[in-house]
Amino acid sequence: MTRKVLLLVLLAVALMAGAAGPAVAGTPSITLRLNPGFYEGQKVFYVNTEASDPGLAAADGTTFVPKLGNAIAAGATADLFHVTNFTQPNVLDAVPYPVGPANSDPDYSPLWQIHLVTWSAGSTPRTLRSEDEVRAAEAAGELTVEATNIVVNCSVVHTPTGGTLPSAQGIDIQGDGGTIRLPLTKGFVNDNTIFYINTDASDPGVAAHDGTNFVRKLANAHESGAEADLYPFAGKANPAQRTVVDSAPSPVGPSNSDFDYSPLWDVVPVAFTDQTRSSYPLVTSEAQLYALVASGQMTAGPEPGIIVNCPIVRVGS
Repeated sequence: MTRKVLLLVLLAVALMAGAAGPAVAGTPSITLRLNPGFYEGQKVFYVNTEASDPGLAAADGTTFVPKLGNAIAAGATADLFHVTNFTQPNVLDAVPYPVGPANSDPDYSPLWQIHLVTWSAGSTPRTLRSEDEVRAAEAAGELTVEATNIVVNCSVVHTPTGGTLPSAQGIDIQGDGGTIRLPLTKGFVNDNTIFYINTDASDPGVAAHDGTNFVRKLANAHESGAEADLYPFAGKANPAQRTVVDSAPSPVGPSNSDFDYSPLWDVVPVAFTDQTRSSYPLVTSEAQLYALVASGQMTAGPEPGIIVNCPIVRVGS
């Protein structure tokens, strides 16, 4: 990516209105439940927001997003091991280290392909705390591992050695659970207001600006069919302007019927061509945006290939 395009993207992402940096008074936020997992013996924590399978989304109370299944073939996923016949936290094969924009683990992704781990008859189940332990037990014939085509969106937000997501406004860990408070960002879709959280980015500069995890693997989701489009505004715009997205869950949760929605957003910077105007219209939909592009009043792109993970958690003011 050229420096000019990167600066444009960073400027545009800055207009996501509160997605980054330290908390400020009046910034809206949401408190989410922490889910425990194991990585190389450590207990780590993640938030669970979407699933590509409707049954799993219903069981977890998350948003059903069938598009996420396309992330497997794109190489944008990591591996999560779920034990089917013994109660224990899920096992992850990678986590960000440290948590945040300085992450140096290229294997980490918040998109997890689920592998089902089942203890065999005659084996004595025990708590497994790493992928190595899972694979060793598999090699010994104690259990089976079945890869599925199910993908869940579960961003790791805290590890004992890697700290807490920098954009978090507070975290409270209580044993195997707890809560984390994350800032909400306002946007528009189809003339409606939306609110989303921001947890990961495929570009280190954007991650640093937003206080999110840098995730190299997310770049593989570009043009994979796992993503949707997000339009941050660069340059001058209406004072009430916020980022526009092309789709949103309807409704938020397991009953979502808008299969165009994805929390993975392909960043498409947009701008008004005349930066000397005395006023600018408020753009609240993709259709309105491209009508302005068609009339020469706005430009869209070029796409830098940056993917951000921003799950929509509320639709409507």
